[in-house]
Amino acid sequence: MKYANPEDPRTQYMFFKNFERVISFSDGVFSIAITLMVLSLAVPAIAQNDATVELPIRLLSEWPTFFIYIISFIIIGNWWVSHHRIFQHINRADRTLLWLNLLFLLFITLIPFETTLIIQYPGVPTAVAFYAFTQALAGLILVSLWYHATSGRRLSDPDLSQVTVQYYIIRGILGSATYLISIGIAAFNVYIAQLSWLLIGILFWWLGREFYRNDLPIIDQTE
Repeated sequence: MKYANPEDPRTQYMFFKNFERVISFSDGVFSIAITLMVLSLAVPAIAQNDATVELPIRLLSEWPTFFIYIISFIIIGNWWVSHHRIFQHINRADRTLLWLNLLFLLFITLIPFETTLIIQYPGVPTAVAFYAFTQALAGLILVSLWYHATSGRRLSDPDLSQVTVQYYIIRGILGSATYLISIGIAAFNVYIAQLSWLLIGILFWWLGREFYRNDLPIIDQTE
């Protein structure tokens, strides 16, 4: 029987040769989290005879519920896209990457709970602050995962440019900073705080445009 040479740097990755499982598992967590979100919505209880008149009024009165639901849906979608884009450049895993990925997914699975928390306690800054704080941590963990994978091109494409590495680091830090700033905003207006989370997508678009225009002229802008 032939044994791997302990000095071979590839040995530590042999256990993780089925790298597709990392992606499949992560996608599964995202799918479940975004599906569970719909459980935060409750159908109004109205007598059948009154439904024609009362239902439109009740639906309109539920706008805060739909407001946070849509925002949360966008946030999970944005995290999935970010995770997908980062893992396009990562082609193997080690234990550290697996645990960082699991820790990141932990905060993704909290989003349905946090959405329900805000629905049940509308206008309470603590609920919004808790949501924002956990998502800021999620962003920092994803940055840590990216840094670990790309440092010395440990787990990433060997020809990955340093500018691309810096782009995703700055992108993640900007997103986390926005969430943290929204905690202060929530003390004055919880709805403005929640709307500020949508600014993250605009910041990502602006940052990507600036990087691709000024520093990444030869990289496909769909990256």
